[in-house]
Amino acid sequence: MDDDADADGGVPSPMGNIRQLAWLPIIDSSGRRRVGLDELFTRAHLIERIDVRAPIEKAGVLRFLTTVTALIARAQGIMPQTAEGVARDGFAPAVVASVLDGIDDRLWLIHPSTPFMQEGRFRMATSAVKTAASIRSTSPGDSTKAWWGRPGDGFATGHLDLASAPAALMGFWFYSVNGNGAVVLDGISIPVQGSAAGKVIAAGVRLWKTGENLAATLLMNTPQEWTEGAALPAWASTMEVSGELNPLIAATITGNATLLLPERVGESVVFVGAHIGSALRRGIPPSAADYAEMTSAKSRNKNAVTENKRLKAAGEPAIDLESLPVLGVDALKGSLVHAWRDDPQVVFRRPDPKKNKGAQKDEEIRALNDVDASTSVLHNLHGWYLRAFNPEVPGRRSILVRRDFTTELFSIQFKQKGSYGELSGASWLSMPPGTIGGSPAVQEALARFADFAYERVQSALYFAVRTVVADREGKVSKADKPFITSTHEFAVARFSALADGVVTDVIALAITGKPFTTAHIRAWSAAAVAAFDEAIEPFVTSRRLPDIALARQKLALALHKTESE
Repeated sequence: MDDDADADGGVPSPMGNIRQLAWLPIIDSSGRRRVGLDELFTRAHLIERIDVRAPIEKAGVLRFLTTVTALIARAQGIMPQTAEGVARDGFAPAVVASVLDGIDDRLWLIHPSTPFMQEGRFRMATSAVKTAASIRSTSPGDSTKAWWGRPGDGFATGHLDLASAPAALMGFWFYSVNGNGAVVLDGISIPVQGSAAGKVIAAGVRLWKTGENLAATLLMNTPQEWTEGAALPAWASTMEVSGELNPLIAATITGNATLLLPERVGESVVFVGAHIGSALRRGIPPSAADYAEMTSAKSRNKNAVTENKRLKAAGEPAIDLESLPVLGVDALKGSLVHAWRDDPQVVFRRPDPKKNKGAQKDEEIRALNDVDASTSVLHNLHGWYLRAFNPEVPGRRSILVRRDFTTELFSIQFKQKGSYGELSGASWLSMPPGTIGGSPAVQEALARFADFAYERVQSALYFAVRTVVADREGKVSKADKPFITSTHEFAVARFSALADGVVTDVIALAITGKPFTTAHIRAWSAAAVAAFDEAIEPFVTSRRLPDIALARQKLALALHKTESE
């Protein structure tokens, strides 16, 4: 960037086009390096994977890349019957260049009107400026001292440089939460609304399929329906109507936007601040006249209500009230309420036939809600096959569909804090090929294994822990119930960790069509006993030793029954 200064030595506009800017870390035959979009898509079949390390930013980058993949597939005419060839030989370079040319004005980090994944109107904002890094999920807010990661983890900085800004913007666009902040534009407060996936009701797991190279990964996660029609993603278009139903727009709409504020620091250009508010450009763009007309309509309706009271008393027909337009933030907010359900990566449960029919709660629709960085492969198997009722695998309608694939689970958790959401955790977990999806025979074998190795053991551990504190008649006091719950949870967690090697071996056998053996059963039984001993150890007293011995005996009997079956 030797010649990037304008006439006054300031920051030029436009600047930082992510087509050529080396911002995205990838892994290929030469190791880890950074590339821009042109090289990424023309060499996608030669790239192993992207290597973005912050969980939410990785998810945001992948979602962004799949929307560009949809545009390339549309222009190249890629269909399911030709997708394998593209995964092997790559996207057509001329098509990649043409597609990126078509959206080039939306790919500049600094741009006079349409900066990448930012709201250019915020240049006129009069609200306080936040630190630029406040849009990162890895950074604290301006009013908190709690860091997301460890000090010195690479995210503990108030600014963003050009190379780190794109991934941060993508994570913010797709996975930011609503908040109690706002930006003031033309005297109107524009509150932070949150993205479709950044709502507390949208917490849970997204499933991403991973292939032998980046081209295969992108095609396996890009729905064919995104290639239909002529719509552009929400980040690449200015919509005149809120609540647009096109699938590509619905998957890329957001309720939050930012405008990063650049400055020249020494020889470099960095973003030192940001305005943050709602993405007005993605909703109905209201003008001052729009708001004035709505105010007048409200006034006329108020007068009509008063007049209708007089008319009713006189026995005369009432005056109809005017319909009020839904403008700006309100229109956008309405379009985001259930947008998370259309997320092509979200994992849903199948309806539980044991429950009454009718409207389901959000927690009954989402699957694997408690997956996080501490969960084991066994825990995930249990969640997938038993608690989640073996839901349909996302991506069946993608451009590239395969029976076997490596699965990556992106988990995101939120907490409700007053009227807004708060990010509480995010992680990526990998599952071996064939574990999810795969052949029906393998799925049946793994479901049976999940029942034996988790459901049965979980139940046996519960009754063993309960026995330790129950009285002679087997009753448990109210005061002892929290002890049982916490001790049982610890025991199950330890069992999952101790049995992890056995689980991995069983999965490898199942995928090749071989059943698990008596040796595996004995190994996880031993893990269950060891987990019980660890969980109960802090409470060992001479008075409780007989109860612990009885509980251990009951656990052994329950495990022996499972072994016999």
